[in-house]
Amino acid sequence: MKTAKKSQSFFLSEIFSIIKEKGPMPFDEYMALHLSHPRLGYYVHGTKKRIGKNGDFFTSVSVGSLFGEFLAMQCTEIWKQLGKRDSLWIIEAGAGGGELACDIVDWLKKNESELSKKLSYLFLEPFSYNQIQQQQEINQRIGTTDRFFWITEWEELPKLSDFTILIANEFLDCLPVKRIRFQKGKWMESHVGINHENKLCFIDQPVKENSPLAWMIDNLGIPKIEGYTTEIPLAAMEWIKKASAKTSSSLFFIIDYGLTKEEYFAPWRANGTLRCYKNHKIFSDPLLFPADCDITTHLNFSLISKTAEDSGFQSIGWLDQHHFFMGLLEKLYATDPFFLVKNPKRESWIRKFFMLSHPHFMGENFKFLLLVKNLPQSLCLSGLKFCRFKRP
Repeated sequence: MKTAKKSQSFFLSEIFSIIKEKGPMPFDEYMALHLSHPRLGYYVHGTKKRIGKNGDFFTSVSVGSLFGEFLAMQCTEIWKQLGKRDSLWIIEAGAGGGELACDIVDWLKKNESELSKKLSYLFLEPFSYNQIQQQQEINQRIGTTDRFFWITEWEELPKLSDFTILIANEFLDCLPVKRIRFQKGKWMESHVGINHENKLCFIDQPVKENSPLAWMIDNLGIPKIEGYTTEIPLAAMEWIKKASAKTSSSLFFIIDYGLTKEEYFAPWRANGTLRCYKNHKIFSDPLLFPADCDITTHLNFSLISKTAEDSGFQSIGWLDQHHFFMGLLEKLYATDPFFLVKNPKRESWIRKFFMLSHPHFMGENFKFLLLVKNLPQSLCLSGLKFCRFKRP
C-alpha cells in the first residue's frame, strides 16, 4: 500500500504535468482532483477513515446513531401524512461508510416495521472503495438484504415517479468551487500554477467574459473591495438542478454548515470561507497537503435555495440543527417512556443529544434546509415546529 507521502508525490507529479501542458489550472479543477482523483484523491480510498477521533474531522453521524434516528423519525412522520404510500425511496449522497443509512434503516426496522418493509435505499456514491465499505457496514449491521442500491452519478438514474426522500448531509460543502478575488478594479479567478521555486502557488487570471461565473458575479452584489476573496458554488448548484430533474415528488434534506448570502458576502468576510482539515486542525492553504487533507467551504444557503426553487423545489424550512432536533424531541418525549426512567442508557443518550443539539457544539453551526417538490401544502413536520424562516 502506498504511504501518504508517496501518494502526495504521485499526485503532485500529475498536477505538475497538467499545468506544464495546459497552463495554470482553475481552482475548482484542482479541488476536484485533490478530493476525487480516481487513484489518489483524498476521498477515493474511503471516507470512513477520515472521520472520527483518529481521522481529520467529526460529523454528526460520528457522534452515534442518534442523528440517523431523528431523521428516520421525520421520514416516518411525512410518510404517514402522505397516506402510507406503497413505496418509499431514500437517496443519500456522499454516504461515507454507510453509517447513516444503517442508523436510519435499523431504527425503522425496530420502530416502524410497516414502513421498513416498503423502503428502498439508494446510495449516490462515485467511489468504488466507499461502496465496498458501505456494503460491509450493511452486512455487519443489517444483514443480507436487497433493499440497498448504488449509482455513481445522477445520469444513471431514470426519473423517479415514486415519492422520494433526498439526503445530502455534509456533502454539498465539499463539491468544487470557483474562487475569485477583486483586484485593481476587476474580478479575477484563482488558478493553481507553479512558481519560480517549482512549488504550487495561486495565480489570478481575469474572469472570462460571458461565462457562467461572470454572470453570477454580476448578479450577486459581492463587495468590490480590493483583495476581497470568496467562492461561488457552481458545481453544487448544478448538482441541485440534476436532483430536481430526477425526482417527481420529493422531500429534500440539505444539512451542512453554511450562511445566508448576506452573511457569506459580508464586507468583513474578506478571505472567504474555504477551510482545510487534517488531524482535527484547521488551516486555510489548500495547496499545503496535496490530496491529503479535506478541502471544504461553507454553503451559501441562499444561492442553494434560489437554485432549488428555480429548478422546481419549494423551500419549507431553514433552521439550525438545535431547533430541528428540539422540535422532534418534544414529539419523542410525549410518546417514549424511555425518558421517564433513569438509567445509564438514558444518560448516554442525553450526552449524545447534547453534543448534537447544543448551540455551543454542533447545534448552531449545522443548518437544515428542507425542500419539497409536488407535495401537499398541508404537511406539518415536527422538525420545523420551531422554524421561523422558510428560506435563508
